[in-house]
Amino acid sequence: MKKILFASSTHDTSVGSYRIWVNDLNQYFKHAGIHSEIFKNGMNINEYDIIICSKNDVQTAINLKQKIPNKKVGVINLSADKKGLPIDFVIVGSLEEKDSLAHYKNVFMFPLIENMYQAEEDYKKHEKKDVLRIGYHGSYTHLAKFDPFLKEALEDMEKQCNIELLVVTSPASFNWQLGRPNIKNVIMKNWNIATVKEDLLSCDIGIVPNITHIPFNLSTHETSVESGLYNTDYIIRMKNKSNAGRAFVFHQLGIPVIGDNTPSNYHILGDPKCGFIAHTKEGWLKALLSLRDHKTRQSMADNAKTAFDALYDPIDWSRRLYSNILRTYKEK
Repeated sequence: MKKILFASSTHDTSVGSYRIWVNDLNQYFKHAGIHSEIFKNGMNINEYDIIICSKNDVQTAINLKQKIPNKKVGVINLSADKKGLPIDFVIVGSLEEKDSLAHYKNVFMFPLIENMYQAEEDYKKHEKKDVLRIGYHGSYTHLAKFDPFLKEALEDMEKQCNIELLVVTSPASFNWQLGRPNIKNVIMKNWNIATVKEDLLSCDIGIVPNITHIPFNLSTHETSVESGLYNTDYIIRMKNKSNAGRAFVFHQLGIPVIGDNTPSNYHILGDPKCGFIAHTKEGWLKALLSLRDHKTRQSMADNAKTAFDALYDPIDWSRRLYSNILRTYKEK
């Protein structure tokens, strides 16, 4: 069996890429019966066959491949603008990211499956609520994605029922303006590894915006069957590293999810029994209002969790990743 060594300059589990693709993946490999360790001072790198470097340690990967070319060296979550690096493989978290790195021969997926949300006792049981708490978690950079449609949907929803919006991000002091809904209760909380699970379990509905809407207006002569352009078209922009990781967390915790139409969201949310895909204001609003009933929230959350468990077993994915890496040994 080939031995795996993770090399990372950070060991901070509040850093998502380290927590999922180093700390958690290392544990998943172990549970799958694969020899895996995280590098510590004093360890002999020559005892390992496969070295996986974190996203912030690209130069380390290059140096290692040059010094010990017989080792297989890969990088996690590599930036798409870094081309032609002398590495053997790249590990990505989504189909979107995989496509953006297709200029590398070996691009292997390991979805963003978080170990810290796996416990059965953390699964939410929905009850009838007088005030619905709608939850967002993740980078503050995604808050601008509320503009304009999700923002407007939340404002319209408040006219029909009592809601509050919980935003779990860092820093919570971020001066959120673009996309911030004009509703009575917006609660900003710092993402903290010690409290994030409790914060998210207080939510009744999870929202996962990823897409930047790009408005446009074509003149009559510009729209035609020949051009394929119409004023009803969607023009959208999303990060090349878009993924379903934030939706996964809600699925694991038993919270129904509304996400926008990025490709990775469709694996679970594309099934109407499991959640909602929304883009327009009307789409977001219809989905939000559909989840006012606690029985609907529970049923949808349960269906999504069943789908998540079937599609994203971390041990299965770790074995698949290991097999993919082993295949690189057959390359010339």
